[in-house]
Order: sequence, then structure tokens, then C-alpha cells
Amino acid sequence: MNHGKAAAIFYNINSPEYTDEEKGTAIKIIAGMETHNGVTKAAMLGVIRYLWNMIFQMEDDGK
Repeated sequence: MNHGKAAAIFYNINSPEYTDEEKGTAIKIIAGMETHNGVTKAAMLGVIRYLWNMIFQMEDDGK
């Protein structure tokens, strides 16, 4: 997977269009980048929530 596709998946982490394996690969690629200046806080938080929900079954209170 190239960086462009990884970024597209990362920014659309909740899309049912991608498998969990694709999402995991995209997260690994983005996390492994030397800098993250182009990654928005909103995208990072979206991925954190996605990963959190993979581990814990809790209601999202929006925070």
C-alpha cells in the first residue's frame, strides 16, 4: 500500500469500504512516517477512537 492510499484510509477510518486489515496497514504506515505535520488532529483522534473501540465496547460520549 502506498502512502496516498494509506492516508485516504486513515482519514476515512470508519468507512465500511475498507477491511480491518487495510485499516491496520494504513495506521501502521502513517504511524511509521518520520513526521506527521500533514495529519490533522481530527484524523488522529478518529483513529484513536477506532482503535479504542476495537479493544473496548463502550459508548462514545463524543469526548
